[in-house]
Amino acid sequence: MNEKLKDSVSMYFDRLREYGLHGNGDSVSVRAEGGMYFVDNTREVKFIPAGKADGEAALHEGIYAATDAQAVVHAHPDYVNAVSKAGVTIPAVIDDMAQIVGPTCRTANDAAAAAKELKKRNSCLIKEDGAVTTGRTLNEAFTCMMVLQKAAICLVSGSVLGGNVVINGLEARLMRFVYKKKYSKINTENNLEREGK
Repeated sequence: MNEKLKDSVSMYFDRLREYGLHGNGDSVSVRAEGGMYFVDNTREVKFIPAGKADGEAALHEGIYAATDAQAVVHAHPDYVNAVSKAGVTIPAVIDDMAQIVGPTCRTANDAAAAAKELKKRNSCLIKEDGAVTTGRTLNEAFTCMMVLQKAAICLVSGSVLGGNVVINGLEARLMRFVYKKKYSKINTENNLEREGK
């Protein structure tokens, strides 16, 4: 058992609470050789062998099977949850979102649709069930959730105050490309080492 990886999963689950990104049904996992380390509201980190997941862990396993994600965060921050209940798409209303999340974050109707949506991007709202974010590291998946909450706050607040200014789709894609190719590579290498991979 990789104790460092196990501790990292627990630490990022605790960070959801520390940063106000939590709600009912939160979970965090990281891909590991032969399966994944998984934690939910029971707060017990478990190693789940590949093909043995059920319940909430099955959502994570489905995402790992469908994508190259190395970490998954499923959380229910208040504004993200509100937008997921409305079933709308969050456009890139802030630079951080364009860079880290991407040009949009769409709402999927269920876990299977979410796994399919995550083949093309690293975040997805699930209708009435918060959001799922993925990353090459736990830190990247967590940061994506943090930025998604910030974008949801801007979307809801802007809607109340008369509308949002949305970043042009081409500009948002360019910002994301530059971020992934230049800035995130250094962070990924540092975080992989820190997380025990």
